[in-house]
Amino acid sequence: MTRIQKKNVRCAFTLVEVMVVSSLTTMLALVLASVWSGLGRPLVEATERAQIAQEAHLAALSLAHDFGGSLATNDARLGSLAIGQLVGRMEPNGTILRLCFDGGPAPDGLADWGDLDTVISYQVQNGSLIRWNENTGATFTVARNVQEMQLVDEGNGVEIKLTLAYRNITHTYTLVGLDP
Repeated sequence: MTRIQKKNVRCAFTLVEVMVVSSLTTMLALVLASVWSGLGRPLVEATERAQIAQEAHLAALSLAHDFGGSLATNDARLGSLAIGQLVGRMEPNGTILRLCFDGGPAPDGLADWGDLDTVISYQVQNGSLIRWNENTGATFTVARNVQEMQLVDEGNGVEIKLTLAYRNITHTYTLVGLDP
């Protein structure tokens, strides 16, 4: 009987095959990284712009409620026209907006800026636009990422410039609050 000898063959990759696969994988990773960075940057920028727009919208909404006469309740939340009527406005130093709402048992329609009237202030503190009820001491953060608020008296109203910044995006919004 003759015996057929089988060669002992091992299945393995050669060094050249491993190097070719490694170089192709590296090139694929580089292509994917460049595509991702090309897509990722605009997405991050869109997110930053959306964040600023949302904060500006919140600030505009709060100011619109107050200039519309919607005095906040004692816990600093927005109220209704029945609570108080806007009767006066001041902009000391062009950086703080003070609004006077008529109050007391017999409202007289005049800005007395006293204890019976309710005074609401807006100012920027530590990067946030703060709404402060000076009578009760209640504060409310209206918007974040606010760098600066500039106020210009226009006689029958006030021009409000809010500069907001988030990461690499800075934008200035101009609002106009008209007197009642």
